[in-house]
Amino acid sequence: MFPIGFRELQVDGHIHLRPKVVSQYLLDNMFEAGVQKLWMVLGKGKWDIMDYYSDGSQFGGQIAYLLMDKLWGMPYTLDQAYSWVKNSTVLFGMPDTIFTPSDTFAQLLAKHRETHADVTLGIFSTENPYKLSPVTLSPSGQVLDIVDKPAQTNVMNTWGCACWQPSFTELMHTYLADRVFSQEETTLTDVFLAALSAGLTVRGVHFTQGEYIDVGTPDDLVNAVHRFSKN
Repeated sequence: MFPIGFRELQVDGHIHLRPKVVSQYLLDNMFEAGVQKLWMVLGKGKWDIMDYYSDGSQFGGQIAYLLMDKLWGMPYTLDQAYSWVKNSTVLFGMPDTIFTPSDTFAQLLAKHRETHADVTLGIFSTENPYKLSPVTLSPSGQVLDIVDKPAQTNVMNTWGCACWQPSFTELMHTYLADRVFSQEETTLTDVFLAALSAGLTVRGVHFTQGEYIDVGTPDDLVNAVHRFSKN
């Protein structure tokens, strides 16, 4: 719920500026792509998020909420929504990131439908792939490999958002059900790689003119505050 930049709010026929929280950039991008319902999975005590967004009507679409007692990791958080999204095309983004262009999801979804992929990743250039998840792509856009936080790499990008079909939702659900809990965290990259191994089509769209900021890191937080407070 950290505020970065401003949003316009109409009150009594007048436009007022109000602080814009980080996650709203993600919601704006999703709703611009035509998302019909947005599911937020929350941990205990995150009632301020529900209070802020309410039913979503003030932000461009419908928002529903799911709760988890324990957050085991990103894939398990996503799987919490399985019963509600298993038959739908899913757009996914992380609430502590900001990326451009503002129609990233609209472009990603269009390419996803055009190629009939099971999974399509939104990929952004970065100078710090070592902190992120660089993706090796074929010339045709097929994902060949993904590595989380590599010690060394020549691949100067990262995936930052995604779109997938029910085929991937089902694979993730089965993958997690079969997996024994361990000290080692299961990441979404693990599931993407499992999808590749299972023969699903995983593609990437590189937004070469786009920007990706992980507000969860101190340097990028400072960058985001300076970048979006000017708008």
